[in-house]
Amino acid sequence: MRFGFTLAEVLITIGIIGVVAAMTIPNLMAKISEKRYQISYRKAYSTVNQALKSAIEDGAIGSTKGGGYNHEGGANTGNSAIGQNFKALSAYFKGVTTCFDNNADKCWECQNGESGLGNLRCIESSYAFIDASGIAYYLYNNDEWPILVDVNGFSGPNKLGKDRYVLFFTNSMTKKYYTDDIDVIYPWKDIKVKQRRCPSGDCPNTSMLFGNGGVN
Repeated sequence: MRFGFTLAEVLITIGIIGVVAAMTIPNLMAKISEKRYQISYRKAYSTVNQALKSAIEDGAIGSTKGGGYNHEGGANTGNSAIGQNFKALSAYFKGVTTCFDNNADKCWECQNGESGLGNLRCIESSYAFIDASGIAYYLYNNDEWPILVDVNGFSGPNKLGKDRYVLFFTNSMTKKYYTDDIDVIYPWKDIKVKQRRCPSGDCPNTSMLFGNGGVN
């Protein structure tokens, strides 16, 4: 006598497997993507600080005394120390593509992405560049200190706290915004409340790198 499954039993089993897969695979893929974003963010953080260190050693980074402002020609013209320092920083990345001529949208997804910090869409006159690995860097405003990082460039979801994070120029001793004598770039504080700077209400700029520590 031979034993086996009936066709009905096989179909029921396959159906159950399909339902379980449909419930678990999306969550699994989301976790894999999140882990990939975190790894890329850590890479970007390390790379941008190595670039800043080299730029400082070469004397390419200007003073930010008094907030680094110099509005000759108007705000967001790039005449401020921050705008010039961001441009200088880009020269220390490998295979970089720069967008410094009112064309930030060529390096940064402006139309379908969160750029936060006062404006969900990017400012095309701001500075941006892409490194050889495809990580994009965008200076929120050429007179302001936040640097937005998109770890996968133009690819989605282009959401703050997902594949986009916020860093800022600062001094390692004070760790304050708009400080004199910048020598490091740190993550912006975590944001846990829904706002225009974090539409999701979950933007872990700091804890992605330092757990619950860091500069918060």
